[in-house]
Amino acid sequence: MWPKEDSTISETYEQRQISYQDFLNKPSADLTTLRSNWRADACIIQNASTTKKRYLTIGIPTVKREKGEYILNTIQSIVNCTRNEELRKIYIVVFLADFDDAWKADISRHLREKFGDIISIGTLHVIQAWESFYPPLDNLKHTYIDPETKTKWRAKQNVDYAFLFLYSQVLATYYIQMEDDVYTVPGYFKIIKDYINNFRERWVCLEFSELGFIGKLYRSEDIEKFAEMVLLFYAQQPCDITDLSFNTQMLQFKRHIRRPTIFEHVGYHSSLPGKIQPLKDRFFPAHPKTLKGDNPPAKLYTSLSFDGYFNPDKPYNKEDGIFWSSKNGRANDWFTVVFDEPQLLSEIVIHTGIKTNLDDKIHHAKLEASLASSSTGPGKPICSKNKHLGYFEDGDIQITEVQSLIGQQKIHCLNIIITNTQQNWVIVREIAVFTVRPKNQKDVLILA
Repeated sequence: MWPKEDSTISETYEQRQISYQDFLNKPSADLTTLRSNWRADACIIQNASTTKKRYLTIGIPTVKREKGEYILNTIQSIVNCTRNEELRKIYIVVFLADFDDAWKADISRHLREKFGDIISIGTLHVIQAWESFYPPLDNLKHTYIDPETKTKWRAKQNVDYAFLFLYSQVLATYYIQMEDDVYTVPGYFKIIKDYINNFRERWVCLEFSELGFIGKLYRSEDIEKFAEMVLLFYAQQPCDITDLSFNTQMLQFKRHIRRPTIFEHVGYHSSLPGKIQPLKDRFFPAHPKTLKGDNPPAKLYTSLSFDGYFNPDKPYNKEDGIFWSSKNGRANDWFTVVFDEPQLLSEIVIHTGIKTNLDDKIHHAKLEASLASSSTGPGKPICSKNKHLGYFEDGDIQITEVQSLIGQQKIHCLNIIITNTQQNWVIVREIAVFTVRPKNQKDVLILA
């Protein structure tokens, strides 16, 4: 017979087992204390049943910022860049991760006012957490040689992420992490779906942005494990570092970044007070200008719907950028350049579409010049005395002898008019206009 086990030793061993199990199961916040209906308690806005899984959940945590809120524009970008039929295949979960009740009430009101349509179909969820969910955030061990304020901010952010993961895991097949100061591109949903379907290697995390913790996609079945790991190291390291460790533990040993990326970080002021983070993704297409037009000051208008980031000014300005509509082009849609001062032009060049989205060009359109205009108040003036300049061919147009078509007349407006409805959205990549220079300009430059 075995000797009788010493009760003191047995009790100590049992206590060690319990302590170790607690360490595994309850790394920092006690996940076992979440009530069975805790998701309903967390909801501020949710108008539809979540029993039917959708394809994708987009998780966005946000907190009160000292200098401007980005969250409304971020959601608007997502909505504008999602086709109507796709809106019923996604959830957008906005986590108001701040303990300021007045701020949460204000943001919730704006969300209800601005996004009633997607609330009504259950696409937009707005949630909050209770302070008791959070582990201690004071007197944390300093890491990364960071001051106490940043250590506390990072620790809370980690717990925010974990709460968002736990809420979202039952909603859809896939989960993608976003920040509240990000814009996306039209067609992002199809790009994500195609990338998943065509990916042949083993994967745990697919990345649609190079930066930090933006655009990271997981299977929803994995994100509870990820939440536990984030909570385990909530005080030690940022979530994007834990993310890399988690992927390795799940046997993904390299990053899978889809290029070009489809999410652009636009925020300048961090949610950490005083922190500036002008981050730019190397793989997000910048679309530099190549035509180097004179492009005198002008205002641009369009009947095409668009996301705020891809606005009509982009193809005309000297800085990088494009116009990208958020719906298909229809017959009689227009895109107009209104010069601040009427201009004598020698050449006009317009390019549409981009290499990664060749079909999003203007398929059928004409270009007109307006020789008069009249203002009727704020907004687009009335452009009149229109002269036909030419038709687009394969998405582009180049008029090299403008004066041979209209004579020595100054142009008030340039009008792109779509002549046939097309199935694709519209990208205007670059508009370049070249002004008529005085005959003696070359001599003046030489003398200078």
